[in-house]
Amino acid sequence: MDWLLAARMQANCLARPVNEAGPGGVADVVRRTGGLQAQTWRGAAYAVRARSTATTLADVATAQETDRSVIRGWFMRGTLQLVAAEDAGPLLGLLGPKLIKDTERRYGELGLPDRVRAEAADVLENHLLAHGQSNRAELADVLVRAGLIAEPKGQAVYALIRHTGLLGRLCYGPGETWVAVRDWLGKPLVLEGDPEDLARRYLTAYGPATARDFATWSGLPVPVARRAVEAVATTSFEIETTDFHAVDDLPGCPDVRLLGEFDTYLLGYQNRRFDLPASIFPGGGMMRPAVVRAGRPVGSWTHATLEVELFEAAEVAGEVADINRFSGH
Repeated sequence: MDWLLAARMQANCLARPVNEAGPGGVADVVRRTGGLQAQTWRGAAYAVRARSTATTLADVATAQETDRSVIRGWFMRGTLQLVAAEDAGPLLGLLGPKLIKDTERRYGELGLPDRVRAEAADVLENHLLAHGQSNRAELADVLVRAGLIAEPKGQAVYALIRHTGLLGRLCYGPGETWVAVRDWLGKPLVLEGDPEDLARRYLTAYGPATARDFATWSGLPVPVARRAVEAVATTSFEIETTDFHAVDDLPGCPDVRLLGEFDTYLLGYQNRRFDLPASIFPGGGMMRPAVVRAGRPVGSWTHATLEVELFEAAEVAGEVADINRFSGH
């Protein structure tokens, strides 16, 4: 499947098609990919570098904190993502209700019924509108004072913050703080999304792919994902009895790229068509920085030292030099 992986690597912008410097280049990468994994801020930042030639680490923060052209919150699959600000409303309108429904059991375990969650969303948003960016400890105190939770520690605090985010009412601000969306962006989000539009964006950034790949990436039900993919694909074909769909005919990217932790390319499919070694995917929900060549992992690397460990030969000197440029070293 070498040709398939190389095509996917090109679709996911890992041929580095974005040449614009500054926060505009950051926003362009985020739009082209449909969103970047952002479990860690560093992982999202290095995902931008791997897809552009002139952006810097400082540009990523500027795009999110000053330009506010990208927004960090809970989107596809309910995980933290960096998405274009104009995409936040459509994504939450389409995905938010299912993500909340899928979390109902956990809400019950934490003692957070509908009434508590609804009141907490009002309390948190009103606090953020009145006081601006706030960290977890500050929001926990607000929830305790409102009588919605018994103590400021524990998982209920984060669950209520995330729930309010899934309603489109708060998002991340600078660092590990949260802000009210309608204050941060200057207007409330319009929660209306279209499965076919999202499927087209997915196939553009991840194709060729299957309907189940799209469902895995987005969190949509498989029947909804299948209908949307089949409606927008411009070409479809079969590999080993599995139907693949695409919107572009891509020659493929043969390059070597150093990807940060939780890179969206490695998390965008139900079946990646390759296994991740323990050096990249040790388990426990972690995914370490990877070296990818022509779409296939060939090694891992470490942020702190830029030490690269290869299990297949690859030329990485240019990538290491560019990481130093990106981070300002």
